[in-house]
Amino acid sequence: MDVFEAIKWRRSVRKFSPQKIEKEKILQILEAGRLAPSSSNRQAWHFIVVDDENLIKQIPKKVVIGTKSIVSWIKDAPLVIVGCYTKAVTHFVAGFYGHENHLIDISIAMTHIVLEATELGIGTCYIGWFNEKHLKKILKIPDRYRIAMLVVMGYPAEPSTPEGIGGIEPRPRKNLKEIVSYNEWGKSLPY
Repeated sequence: MDVFEAIKWRRSVRKFSPQKIEKEKILQILEAGRLAPSSSNRQAWHFIVVDDENLIKQIPKKVVIGTKSIVSWIKDAPLVIVGCYTKAVTHFVAGFYGHENHLIDISIAMTHIVLEATELGIGTCYIGWFNEKHLKKILKIPDRYRIAMLVVMGYPAEPSTPEGIGGIEPRPRKNLKEIVSYNEWGKSLPY
């Protein structure tokens, strides 16, 4: 599967098989995140790999914001990667450039992680609603770091790639003409 195919077929997976993700694949997924570009090459991120079943079970109970019945599936995931970023460098950059790039940088890195996982046949789901204070306490994250997101992952219990889906079309998306302007707002692409 190439990058475009991974983008096209990636879906949020919320039902995982009990199969553990191999260490080699976890390292490959993390390497994809490590290689992500960042503002001024700061690489102001840190990834926490959580595979401890007791820690994972605490996430839907104490950390994720939402109805417990909606997020209870997280407890069955074999792996969670927590994407953190440091505040100190980004505040300096924000003062110089007028905006903070930390969320852009960590989002790019986490997207690299998700796309590499997809290429390896591993299902993922981004989690953006969580109680940062509780999660930082559980994972002993230093104060100078913030948590941007969690990515829950594991082998899908049900097929989620074109080979396994059996002809299901990619998720519906808006047409390019609805989301792209050419040279100025509202001017259509000439091609």
